[in-house]
Amino acid sequence: MLEHLGEEYTNLIREFTDDGSERVLYKASKLSKGFVEQGLGPEDIVDIHMHAVEQVISENTPLKAPQIILNSFSLLLESMMAYGLAHREYIESKSARFSDLEAYAHELETLNTALKQRINELSVLYDLTQVVNSSLDLQTTLRVIAEKLMEVTEYDTCNLYLAGSEAEEFQIQLSMGVNAKAYQAYGFNSGHWLIEAALENRAPLVFQDVKREPRWQPIKGVNDHVQSWMSVPLIAEGKPIGIITLSSSEVKAISEAVLKLTSIAASQAASAIERARLYEETKRLSITDEKTGLYNFGHFKFLLGTEMKRARRYGRPLSLFMIDLDDFKIYNDLCGHLDGDQVLEQLGKTIKQSVRDVDFPARYGGDEFAVILPETDETEAYAAAERLRECIEQCHVPNQAVLPGGKLTVSIGMSSYPTFADTKDDLIRNADAALYQAKRDGKNKVVMWLPTKDPR
Repeated sequence: MLEHLGEEYTNLIREFTDDGSERVLYKASKLSKGFVEQGLGPEDIVDIHMHAVEQVISENTPLKAPQIILNSFSLLLESMMAYGLAHREYIESKSARFSDLEAYAHELETLNTALKQRINELSVLYDLTQVVNSSLDLQTTLRVIAEKLMEVTEYDTCNLYLAGSEAEEFQIQLSMGVNAKAYQAYGFNSGHWLIEAALENRAPLVFQDVKREPRWQPIKGVNDHVQSWMSVPLIAEGKPIGIITLSSSEVKAISEAVLKLTSIAASQAASAIERARLYEETKRLSITDEKTGLYNFGHFKFLLGTEMKRARRYGRPLSLFMIDLDDFKIYNDLCGHLDGDQVLEQLGKTIKQSVRDVDFPARYGGDEFAVILPETDETEAYAAAERLRECIEQCHVPNQAVLPGGKLTVSIGMSSYPTFADTKDDLIRNADAALYQAKRDGKNKVVMWLPTKDPR
C-alpha cells in the first residue's frame, strides 16, 4: 500500500509539472487521507516527496530541475494542509474511545512543529533555487549557497572550495562564520581523506560528533574547536568541481530529511557554479587577445576612456605606452609566422610580468602593444618604460640571431596626462608620435612626447 501511495504521489508531481492545474492539487489533497489511514507522519510524507522529486528530476533535462522543484513545493504544501485536516478528523473520530485528549493534542502539536520545520527547509531550497538560477556572478552565487546551507543545517561555519583545472587542488573561494580567516589560509587537495571519502560516495560525509571518529585530526588554529562536521561534494556532469565543508562548535544531529535536502541543494549549487564560471570565462575571452593573453584592442579603448575620466575627475596623472617590436617583419620573413607567433606570446607574457597589477597591458594590433598606467606621472612612467624595455631585451626567443643585434628589442613611445595631453586621443596620438621618433632615432629606445619638440 505504501509503495502504491508513493507511485501515486510521483505521478501527481509529473502531472503538476506538465499541467499545474487545481485539479492536480485536489488529487493531492485527497491522497493525504490515505497517508493518515496508513499512519504516516509528516516526515514520512516529506521522504515520499523527496524521493518522488528525485525520480521526476532524473526523468527530465537538468534545465527543468528548478521548475520541478518549485512546482513540487506547491503540491507538498497542499498535501500537508490536507493532511493536517484529515489527521485532526481522524483524532476527533477516535477521541470517544480515549478519555485523555491531551496526548493527541500534544501529538498534533509535535506533528505541526515537524511540518513547519520541513516547510522551512523546503523554503530554503526554494530560495536557493531562485537566487542561484538568476545570478551569473560567481561570488554572489557562492555566498548564497553558503548562507542557505548554514541556515538549513544550523552549522556555524561554511567553506567552499573549487577544484583547479586538473582537479588536484581545491582552492578556497569563500569562508563564512566562525574562524573564517583561519580557513582562508588553509587548502585541501584531492588526497585528503575528508575529500576522498565524500567524493567516493558522491554524498555528504557527516560526523555528528568528531570525537567518535578515530580518523579525525584537528588542525590547530583552524578547526580544533569543531564538534560536528560535514563535507558535501559538488558534482557537475559526473566530475567533481568542488567541495563544501560545514562545521559546528556544538554537537549537531542531522536528520535524513536534512541530508537529502543538502544533497539536492549541492546538486543545484554545482550547476549554478558551472553556469557562473562559464559566464565569467566567456566574458574574459571577449576582452582578451587570444594569442598574447593581454587585453584586446576593444577593451583597451574602453579602459583608456574609463581611466581618463577617473584621472580628470580626481585630478590624478595618467600615462600611456605605445610599444612596437623592432624589425619584426625581418624575423617573420626569415623564420616564418609560427616562430613569429611564439615571439608575440613571449612578449605578451613579459609585458604582463613587468608591469604593475594596477596597469592595463593590451595588444593594440599586429606587433604593436600598449600599456595604460593609472596614477603615474611622466617621470615615473619613463622609468617604468625603461625597465620594461630592458626586460624585453633580455628575453630569449627562437632564432633570435637573425635579428639585427641578435636579440629581441622594442621601441616605446609614451605620453602623460595632464602634463602633455588633455584627452585620451591626445595620449594615443602623442605616444604614437613618440614611438615613431624612437624608431627614427635607431630603435630599442624610449621616447617621451614633449610639446616643445614635437617628434612628429
